[in-house]
Formats: sequence, structure tokens, C-alpha cells
Amino acid sequence: MDQPAVDLPLISLRRERRRWLTKLPHALPAVMLLGAGVNRLRNGDQGWALVLAVSELVVSALLLRLLAKDVIASRQPHAAPHHSKVEWFDILAAAVLTAEALEHWHHTGHIQRPVVLTILLTLGLGLFHRQFLQFIGPRRSLRIDHEGIRVRSRFRRQLFAPWQDVELIDLDADKARIVARGGEERRIDLADMRNASEICQALLAARERLMDRQSA
Repeated sequence: MDQPAVDLPLISLRRERRRWLTKLPHALPAVMLLGAGVNRLRNGDQGWALVLAVSELVVSALLLRLLAKDVIASRQPHAAPHHSKVEWFDILAAAVLTAEALEHWHHTGHIQRPVVLTILLTLGLGLFHRQFLQFIGPRRSLRIDHEGIRVRSRFRRQLFAPWQDVELIDLDADKARIVARGGEERRIDLADMRNASEICQALLAARERLMDRQSA
């Protein structure tokens, strides 16, 4: 009886950390906006200024909270990945930029057109996050089924090796190596994988399956 198919994402911790590092530039404007909102409340502003103060407090606090959660998640290697149709951080970043633009308009009476363009671009990336990921290519993944082993990458040609062409599955503490007939191979840096234990279990089962086929 064929074993059930296994389809696992290859989730790079380094990529996730680089991803939240790109979010850090949004932290300073959010902190400044938070301070501006607090100052407005302390000054007893009313009307439009009060609405602006509350908006500044809300969007900046939400963005900083989400950034803190991302940083904490990036330091937990075995945490389950979160998937969403939209990227809430980009949406909140667009809200922070909007609040900044309104703050500038409130003081000067002028709207900064480049900032408006940045707001629209950031909001679009947030709202169409899944479509953007689909556009840049398939997710990195490892699939093991009755046909063979497939390793997909976003910016690299995928490896597909039918069972009769798989020559070696090699694992150690930090890396895995899948070698196909003809010398084609793919390495997986297990030390960089968030779900390394799942990947190891799947490859160990695949190696046993390969050994059974080779000894038959």
C-alpha cells in the first residue's frame, strides 16, 4: 500500500527574520505618531484635531503591537506559520502613512503627493498579498508521494525525482541532501527550517522507503 503523500512548506527562518527587519523602518514613524497623538490629548485638542489624535494613537499602537508579535514569532523556531489572504502589517503601515500625511496637511495645508503614492502602493501590497505571492512564484515546499520526491523553490528550477531515479537521501543534524540519477541534487538547510522536525521525519520515512525499494 502506498504511503500517504506528504506536502511540507520549506519555511526559512533567515528569510522570515529579513522580512521583519524590512518592517523596522516603519517603527520610528509609528512611535513619533504615537507621541504626537498623546501630546494632542494632553493639550486638550478638540474637533478635527481630536479625531486625528485618536487615529494616530490607534493605528500606531496596532502597528507596533503587530511588529512586536512578528519579532517574537521569528525567535520561536517551532511556531506554526501564519497564512493570511492579506498582509495586515502593510495595511497598518499604510494607515500610519495616512495619519502622517493628515498631520502634515493639518499643519501646512498641503498634501504630499509622493506620500499618497506610497500609501496606495503599500495598501495594495497589503490587500493583494496572496496574489502577489502567487505572481512571484510557487512556495518553497517538499512533496513526497507515490511518484517520487519534489522540491520546489521560488527562484530556482524545481527538483523532481521519480523513485527509480532517487539514488540517495542523506540527513544529518544540520542539513539534508537528496541526490537523483545523473548527479542532480537538492540540499535543505535544516538548521534554517522553522519546521525542521517535520521535514526530518518525512525524509527519514522516504529514506526507509527508498532502501526497501533498492533491496527488493
